[in-house]
Amino acid sequence: MADACVFIRTVQPKGTKTVRRLHNTVKNFAWGSTDAIPAILGTAPDGTPCAELWLGAHPLSPSRLDIGQSDQQRTAYRSAQQGASSSLDVKTDSSTVGPNLIEYLAGDPEGLLGHDSLQVFGPRLPFLLKVLSAQKALSIQVHPNPEQAAIGFAREEAEGPDLDASTRNYKDPSAKPELIYALTEFHALTGFRSRRAVRATFERLLSLSLTPASLDFLGEVISALKSVTEAKAFAKAVELVLGDARSAEFVDEVAGQDLAELPEGHISRSGTAVDPAETFQELVADYPSDPGVLVALMLNRVHLQPGEALAMESGVLHAYLGGTGIEVMASSDNVLRGGLTNKHIDIPELGKVAKFASAKPRMVEPDRDGILLGATEDFALQSLRCPRLTQVERRGASIALCTSGSITLTSLGSTVTLTRGQSVFIAANEPTVTADGHGDLFVATTGLDTSLPFA
Repeated sequence: MADACVFIRTVQPKGTKTVRRLHNTVKNFAWGSTDAIPAILGTAPDGTPCAELWLGAHPLSPSRLDIGQSDQQRTAYRSAQQGASSSLDVKTDSSTVGPNLIEYLAGDPEGLLGHDSLQVFGPRLPFLLKVLSAQKALSIQVHPNPEQAAIGFAREEAEGPDLDASTRNYKDPSAKPELIYALTEFHALTGFRSRRAVRATFERLLSLSLTPASLDFLGEVISALKSVTEAKAFAKAVELVLGDARSAEFVDEVAGQDLAELPEGHISRSGTAVDPAETFQELVADYPSDPGVLVALMLNRVHLQPGEALAMESGVLHAYLGGTGIEVMASSDNVLRGGLTNKHIDIPELGKVAKFASAKPRMVEPDRDGILLGATEDFALQSLRCPRLTQVERRGASIALCTSGSITLTSLGSTVTLTRGQSVFIAANEPTVTADGHGDLFVATTGLDTSLPFA
């Protein structure tokens, strides 16, 4: 923010507003598109990649409360009563940025998060909501399960690297399952294709003009894929592709040649929305010499249409290739990378976390209330299009984001109208909230099997 703000940490008094507007952070990663998130926020693009909009209480970029005039006056009075300096320039603008969501939740964990959520997840918001917009592929990655995350985090904490160290794998002790809901056409890689299809894809490359070193390397990859068990086959192939020095040169040699497209129905195309040759050429254009391009050939490729959703469980290798979507996940930043990146790659640790088994993509259908559930209780996502006095789903605390049009949220405590790009935090102790309007609203909450109000 251009203007200096004074942040005063206070305990949120019970009985005050429990539907609070939020200010959120845009992440400017290089793979992001320049226009989709600005369009949702109603701002003019300036050429900067806008990859993700974060809404939640993750320590790296927690959302902040919007403090209205009455809240500011109350905060200033309380500070004066406690002996704070009377010279503080407390703003009275209605859109002033206030304390972050972590600080706010600490004031009344049970009331704001809900009893059940507090018992299961502790005094923290267990989910993170994002708008994700990719112009090019994100890194191929995998996330640990709860046990792996706890062990890995404890080990790295004992070893001493800073949380922002480039070699750090585990930044918190939590798992990171996730779900992506497509706002536009959206391409993703997720999980291994059948071993037969992967072998057929690499065997196609034998027809190319390759140097003896590259032919030897390709032969070893194909041989690895013939291992006795599927798990061993994929594990050996991934380790070879990511760890062998010949891999980068092999990628460059293949990139310089034309590979004939095969018809639909050919075994090499099984488990992928496009010919693997097309995936290879797309990725190598953005990531030349990157061995991760070869890992991508082993994975299912999914083409989501707007309104379709895909869930990612712990241990599943995946990558988002392009498009804009609403992403909800457990509030974690634990990522093991396997290519398409210049960031840290830890092959042995990835090998411990990844599930080396073929699996179909986990598509998720909403129920009659528009609710989508992932693989764990950390989160749920409700999608509401032009709701008419529709009850907002809440299983604890919630965050609601309007991506288009105008939506009015009404509760016993307040009425708030959201336009595109605007969002609110809804406390668990707010009895009932209804949505009404013409536009699109996304509500993230926990995936707990419970109902409000909480005792």
